[in-house]
Amino acid sequence: MAAVLSEGTVAAVALTAVLVAVLLLATGYDPLQVYATMVEGSLTGAGLVTTLQQAVPVIGLALALCFSFRAGVFNLGGEGQFVLGGCAGTVAALALPGPGIVVIVAAMAVAALVAAAWAAVPPLLQERLDAPIFVTSLLLNYPAIALTSYAVKTWLKDPASSLMATRRVAESRRIGPLIPAGSGPGRTVAGLFGPDSAPALITSGLSWSLVVVAAVLALTLFAGARLPVGLEARILGLNPLLARHTGVNVARVIRSHMVIGGAIAGVVGTCVVLSSHYRFIDGGLDGTGYAVTALLVVLLGRSGPWGVVVAGFFFSALTVGGQAMEREYGLSSHLSIIIQALVIFLVTLRPTRARSARWTS
Repeated sequence: MAAVLSEGTVAAVALTAVLVAVLLLATGYDPLQVYATMVEGSLTGAGLVTTLQQAVPVIGLALALCFSFRAGVFNLGGEGQFVLGGCAGTVAALALPGPGIVVIVAAMAVAALVAAAWAAVPPLLQERLDAPIFVTSLLLNYPAIALTSYAVKTWLKDPASSLMATRRVAESRRIGPLIPAGSGPGRTVAGLFGPDSAPALITSGLSWSLVVVAAVLALTLFAGARLPVGLEARILGLNPLLARHTGVNVARVIRSHMVIGGAIAGVVGTCVVLSSHYRFIDGGLDGTGYAVTALLVVLLGRSGPWGVVVAGFFFSALTVGGQAMEREYGLSSHLSIIIQALVIFLVTLRPTRARSARWTS
């Protein structure tokens, strides 16, 4: 397996740590103590569980975007596909008959179909009207969010609640905790990560969604390494001209990767609703910021599945560690956002410097 993160990315993270340390010193804080607090708050005990909880949807969405990004197609519509899938999956979980596990799987299938259909629109517009996918996919986020908002406020609203939300999904149709309360595995987790981690695992929302995202990762790796469409996508992403000359059906590859990515985003949206919210809330998914973070994760991970996993966990740990830092020192947790922005900024500068060096040599 190739390196998970490039040397330039690692260097960008290290340089960011130095720059932030200088900023902390200038404001009277010991950077080593601040960093230690962030690491302890995000990678031990209940903090580790919270980091994993936040990383699951971010990594899931980032893997969805990987399908199109690796083919050189910039799908910026992950948020709309995520929200539409979450809404469709919730409606299916509320309406479909049958045993709980069957309804959960059916809800994910419905979410995948709806989100995939929405993701198929940008490549169609590009083929028929020559409209760039990165523009149309971004713009389609707004009608997707507006449609779900209108549906919740009119047809789907729970009359017994003051929230702009659907009815709560029955307990048997929810995605349950990965480790049930009081179980042997729960005690094992407590032994590994601290005495408070098992209860936190139950209350934090870390659920079988983790297994779903792991399955998505396996699918992404298999498709990229073993299926012809994965090879075609890599060729297209590296050199579109070569792809056309070698007989790659460019339109088909773009359509398939957009559709698969949209389907995954829809499934992730349903996982978030059925494992934590238990109802679709107007603004509850698009207000999480998962889609924007996923875009940054794909950039930092260089569109590679394992790179996305590492970058997604890193960004989630930064967020949770920033909250621990705020509690301990009174520093704004937005420092973690500054760190994320600096890392991305430095990563994007690196290719520019390389090109400049080639032109001046």
